[in-house]
Amino acid sequence: MQCAGDSPKWGQSPVDIDDNHVLRIEYPPLTMSGHWSQDGYANIRNTGSTVGITLEGNRSPATIRGGPLVDDVYELSEVVFRWGSSNCKGAEHTLNGTWFTMEAQVLHYNRRYEEIEQCWDKRDGLAICSYFLQVYQLPAWDEHPLFSKITDNLYKITEPDSNAKISPNCLSWMRQACQTPGYYTYTGSITTWPYHECVTWIIFPEPIRISENQAQCFRMLRNKQGNFIKENYREVQKLHSRIIYYIC
Repeated sequence: MQCAGDSPKWGQSPVDIDDNHVLRIEYPPLTMSGHWSQDGYANIRNTGSTVGITLEGNRSPATIRGGPLVDDVYELSEVVFRWGSSNCKGAEHTLNGTWFTMEAQVLHYNRRYEEIEQCWDKRDGLAICSYFLQVYQLPAWDEHPLFSKITDNLYKITEPDSNAKISPNCLSWMRQACQTPGYYTYTGSITTWPYHECVTWIIFPEPIRISENQAQCFRMLRNKQGNFIKENYREVQKLHSRIIYYIC
């Protein structure tokens, strides 16, 4: 619903990525640094609507640069997750109309604006790296060993506003998707209210295989009403006149 006085929003996320309407281009290499460092620690928390992870302690900030980000450097703010009540639908973005079980979104803010609160009204305020997570028909105990650094600790944050310290390199599973030959990028919005259109999305198409048990661990977390968080994704939005690029 659009309230009186609101301007229409034409750059919303998530979207469906249709390879038939993607423009293939070349950019300088995308560089990620510090995301899986062994220094410091990671903090995992139940926000009441999702799982959030921040990197803390004595460690260099994790950053991303290059690719569609031109000359700017973006610093990691947090990692959040989207999921649904089944393994067939839970990620926010879709690829050629296909849904994935979950989506991990790694939020970075543009250092040029000094802090994330100054980025919401800037078109280049955020860069979000998106990873698809997919449950495959594997034995229930055949878990992704690196992603288990997260899922093995979710029992500690069952209740909203709870948090725990976990391994400082709990994001090392991200390397797998980063090693794929290309990725998609487009300009869009954050996917929670008030849907600021300030994001350069970077979406890695190669899904990370997780187990049924690992996905179910997220669905056992509770919101502030005491209910299980079964669905926390936003539906696909219209692309309008935007272009999605494939960086090869």
